[in-house]
Amino acid sequence: MEDTEPQHQQPQPQPQPQDTVTRFEEGLAALAGDLTRLRIGRGRPSYRDLEARAAGSGTELRLPVATQSDAFKGKRLVRSDTFMALVRILLSYDEYGRPTAIPAHTAPELAVWRRRWQDLAALQPPGYSRARAARAAQAATASGGAASGGAASGGTAHETPRDPATGPRDPAGPHVPAGAREPAAYREPLWLESLFAPHAPAGSDDPAEAPRTPRHPEPASEPASHPPSEPRSEPAPAPVPQPDPRPDPPAAPAPDPGPARVPDPVPDPAPAVGQAPYALRHRLVGHLAPVRDLAFSPDGRLLASAGGDTVQLWDTTTGHGTVTPFTATHPLAFTPEGRLLAVDARDPSLLHRIDPATGRPDGPPLTGHASPVTGITCAPTGGMAATLERSGTVRLRDLSAGGLPFVLMHGGGTDPIDAVAFARDGRLLAAARSSRVWDLLDRAVAGAPRAAADGIPEAVALSPDGLVLALGHRDGRTSLHEAAGGRDALTLRGHAGPVRTLAFSPDGRLLATGCDDATVRLWDTATGLPVGPPLSDHTGRIERIAFSPAGRLLATSSADETVLLYERSGTGRTILLAAEALAVALRERRPVRLPPVEAEAAIVRVAFSPDGRLVAATTGAGSVRLWDPVTGRPVGPPLAELATLPWCLAFSPDGTVLATASANRTVYLRDPATGTRVRELPTGHRGPLKRLAFSPDGQLLATGSTDGTVELWNPATGTCFREPLSGHTNEVVGLAFAPDGRRLVTSGADGQVLWRDPGRPLLPDHVSRGHQGAVWSAVFSPDGTLLATAGGDATVRMWDPAGGLPVGPPLTGHRSAVYDVAFSPDGQLLASAGEDGLVLLWHPATGRRVGGPLAGHAEAATAVAFSPDGSLLVTAGRDGTLNRWAIGPL
Repeated sequence: MEDTEPQHQQPQPQPQPQDTVTRFEEGLAALAGDLTRLRIGRGRPSYRDLEARAAGSGTELRLPVATQSDAFKGKRLVRSDTFMALVRILLSYDEYGRPTAIPAHTAPELAVWRRRWQDLAALQPPGYSRARAARAAQAATASGGAASGGAASGGTAHETPRDPATGPRDPAGPHVPAGAREPAAYREPLWLESLFAPHAPAGSDDPAEAPRTPRHPEPASEPASHPPSEPRSEPAPAPVPQPDPRPDPPAAPAPDPGPARVPDPVPDPAPAVGQAPYALRHRLVGHLAPVRDLAFSPDGRLLASAGGDTVQLWDTTTGHGTVTPFTATHPLAFTPEGRLLAVDARDPSLLHRIDPATGRPDGPPLTGHASPVTGITCAPTGGMAATLERSGTVRLRDLSAGGLPFVLMHGGGTDPIDAVAFARDGRLLAAARSSRVWDLLDRAVAGAPRAAADGIPEAVALSPDGLVLALGHRDGRTSLHEAAGGRDALTLRGHAGPVRTLAFSPDGRLLATGCDDATVRLWDTATGLPVGPPLSDHTGRIERIAFSPAGRLLATSSADETVLLYERSGTGRTILLAAEALAVALRERRPVRLPPVEAEAAIVRVAFSPDGRLVAATTGAGSVRLWDPVTGRPVGPPLAELATLPWCLAFSPDGTVLATASANRTVYLRDPATGTRVRELPTGHRGPLKRLAFSPDGQLLATGSTDGTVELWNPATGTCFREPLSGHTNEVVGLAFAPDGRRLVTSGADGQVLWRDPGRPLLPDHVSRGHQGAVWSAVFSPDGTLLATAGGDATVRMWDPAGGLPVGPPLTGHRSAVYDVAFSPDGQLLASAGEDGLVLLWHPATGRRVGGPLAGHAEAATAVAFSPDGSLLVTAGRDGTLNRWAIGPL
């Protein structure tokens, strides 16, 4: 059965608050973008392949093509079972698109997707789907079913223009004609709506496809159909007869009601005309040739510039710069993790990843290009990069895999591609010199090209959401167009020469234009009005413009061999200085302590929920406490009675269960959101429980006791597997499952580390010894290549899971017993907590200390845990405090 919603008659829902609707629509678009990236990373299987694989899986999974289209394009929130089926099928392909095993519905890698869907479903306004369906039906009635092949007005509810059955053919196929693309995949910005349909309600396309950039109010002083930046003598777009001001093909959805026209609230409105939006902060001098390219680092702390065959790195706070010792040239781009991609000046077909700390290449060059590289862009998330060659070929590569890039599009001949850009929803777009836009994911033209009567444009740029195409012309004009359709929107006039470079601000609200007249102008993309006077501090033509990731800084480069760095005017310096100081500390691996959280007694165990929204702890008073890790405020009352054991605490991988143990040797499974018990596991241990651990797929729960045994439970059914696992001669104090679920490690007060196969756990595969005393904790690295243990002998040891042998010498630095260890999510840090009250940070690969000790506990530090995103570290102490440390990048 297709994943469609009932279309029976319902009362017209009340309009929802615009901020709620917008948040849902933005969340839906983000989810669709992540699905699209997952599909790319799994070899980009076609819709038909996914449907066939689901049908032939021997399960109840069903994935109609139209439903997939809705999910990937973010048209609606499909049902939970359908969404999770789509994720499972995508995960059943490897990176080369070869089929692998379909993950079980309880697989740990599904937890984050399930939580994303749940969060979005909770955010969806009541009646949202019915309102959308009703609007589509009204539009179909108004149009009279005139479109050829469309459903008549008297058709069934499933024959509306939004009917999944009438969706496009598989968009991933290489031969989808441009006309077959669904117009619903495009959502017009508010200013386009007001210009192309001045009498129609805003939001005439599916709300799920709303632009990611903030909308703007229409200008109050000028009619929307006459952009104030254009002379009155120019004809405005002709109004289209009502009631359908924009006669779209039958697949286009109906207009939204009036509330969707209300602009989204924006925290920092663009400065008014006449006010300088950016003030000059630094003049960066050092190049001996025109500066052809600029790129900001992801945190905005560094600016890279390329002039001649040199690249310079500038500190945006101080304006100090250093020339990289490696000869590189433009183009430039920073990867999300902060590596600089630059073209080799000696061989422009080679790319290098430059380490900003040293200015030298980080690893071998990236090969696979047939001609010089003229453009680079990196995906906002993940390790994907797109490159553009002089021949017009666009290639996509996975930087993390290090393999050769594959060709996405050839744009040579009379239609060379000039620029490439990743939109925020994950769809890769490229603008060609003939002003047409390619959707490279579907390998098709998004709309017809503009007529080239005005000549080939000198510069092109795409808005961050991929919806607006800006073109710079030789006569000084800049024109804005609907990217997917090519319709003219605004014409920006003011320059006295060719417009050579364009850049949208990160929020899409400003467009910066650079010209041969040595000026940079800023424009409000909602109204077409200039924002402040032109920036005229250069003495030569403008070569490149770049906004910092947060939009606070604007950099310009010129043929005068200088780079100018501007800062947004009116920014609060006190807040900026504090934020900059925090960013510097974190970048230099110096954690910053946040205000501590106080408990009523000693804190013994601590754990983050998988989504990072809760931090749970057990106390010596027999209680389980939940806090918000950001605010430090308690979340609800304590969850347990005085009989709770303080040594046991574990979240299930999907975050829906919190396991604790009682003095009567019973394990209680609780709902963390409400604190209610959902199941009890009456263990057969003869002594108190000391540790709990879930397997990565959540299908096993291991319990360790002072009686020296371990039991394995099915938390879903409450049944125990086989007999208790023995091998220790003293209490079991450490438990850890390997990330792939193939190893279970137990550590004990007897100094032993036992390695077991969860499928055959009765006898350990091997035994590791090395600590002199109890092994209080054991934890696997995220990639499963290392095991770290905390010992009563004041050392931390690293082990090779393949053979259980030690890796390197023990890590020393604590003055007494080490009680707990934890890896950061990226595996680059290891934290240890000890009886001496200190928390130490280590680099696991080298065993070296990272920074100084984290002191903040008056008594022993008993537990440590990293947040799932790696930005926070919490430490628990016998003094009853929970310390929070900011440890990740801003």
